[in-house]
Amino acid sequence: MSTTMSDIAARAGTSVAAVSVALNGARSKTVKLSEDTRERILRAANELGYRRNPHAGALATGRSKVVGLMLPSASSYADHDPFFWLFTTGVAAAAARRGYNLMLYSANSENGPAQIDRFVAGLVFVSPPTEAAMYAECDRQRIPYVSVFGDPAEARLTVGSSDREGGLMATRHLLQQGHRRIAHLRGREEIRTTHPRQQGYEDALHEAGIGVDETLIQPGDFNRLTGFMSTKALMALPGSRRPTAIFACNDLAAHGAMEAIAEAGLRIPEDVAVVGYDDTWFATVVQPALTSVDMDVLGLGDRAADLVLDAIEGQFTDAGQVVLPVRLTVRESSGAQMSGPMEGS
Repeated sequence: MSTTMSDIAARAGTSVAAVSVALNGARSKTVKLSEDTRERILRAANELGYRRNPHAGALATGRSKVVGLMLPSASSYADHDPFFWLFTTGVAAAAARRGYNLMLYSANSENGPAQIDRFVAGLVFVSPPTEAAMYAECDRQRIPYVSVFGDPAEARLTVGSSDREGGLMATRHLLQQGHRRIAHLRGREEIRTTHPRQQGYEDALHEAGIGVDETLIQPGDFNRLTGFMSTKALMALPGSRRPTAIFACNDLAAHGAMEAIAEAGLRIPEDVAVVGYDDTWFATVVQPALTSVDMDVLGLGDRAADLVLDAIEGQFTDAGQVVLPVRLTVRESSGAQMSGPMEGS
C-alpha cells in the first residue's frame, strides 16, 4: 500500500494541509510552516518511503517544470534530419540550464493539438501551419508558447532567421563563381521558410540581369529523395539548358542533388556546383564537403526555449519577433577554392 499525505501527517504530527504545502510547494494564505515543521514533514515522508507525484506540484501551483516541443510532422522524429536533431538539442540544453525538462509531442501540427498535457508549462512549435488551431488551445489553457518559423501575425512570440538573405547569399556566391544557369530545389509549400529562400534566389538573379527560368526551380521538399529525383531530371536536360549550379533548400536536399550528379557521371564542383542550407554537421561529412547557409540551428532552439521560459516565469518582454542572422560557410562543393575568396554580400 502506498504512503499517503495522511500517513505523513500522522507521523509528523501536523495537518494534511501542512504536508501538502511542504511537499508540493502549494500556496496557502492560512498555512504557515516553520523550518522545523517543514523538516519534520520531509523526514517523515522519507521514513515512510513516500514517492511524490511528479504532477502534484503543477496541480498545487499551476506550473510544472516541463516544456513541450511539437515538430511539424511525426516523421520529423524519425527521418534522421540533422536540423531537427540540432534544434531539439538547443531547446533541451536551454531548458536544462534553467531547471526544466523537455517533453516531445507525438501529436504534431499536421493534425492539430489532439491533446495538450495540462501539466506542460509552455510549448515550442516548429513550422506550424497557418491559422494553427493549437494557438487557440494554448490561449484557452493559458499556456505560453513560442512559434518557430510561424506567422508573426498569429503568434505573439516568434523566432526565425533571415531566410531571404540566406537565399541571396547562396545565389550571389554561385554567381560570383561564374555560374549563370543556377537551379533551385525549393522547400515544401506549407513551410514558411520556403518562399523567402526562393525569393532571395530570384532577387540575386535579377541583380545579375538574369531572368528566372521556371524549369530550373524544382521540388526539394527538405529531403534527400526529392532532391535526388529533381536533380536527376535536371541533369537529363540538354547540355545548353542543364544547370551548372544548384542551390538547395536544405542540406538533405543538397545531398540528394549530389548523389544524382554523381550518378549522371558528372563532377562536383567542376561540372555542377552545389550549395545547401542549414549548415548542420551533415554538411561536413558528405564528399565533397558542402557549402551551406549557416542559420545557427542550435541558437534557434536555445532562443526559442529562453523566450517561452521567460513567458512561463512572467518575464514578459517586447521581443515579439526574433530574427537571427545567417552567414555562408564556404566549402569544396561550390568550387570557391578555384575562383578565390567569396566577396561579402
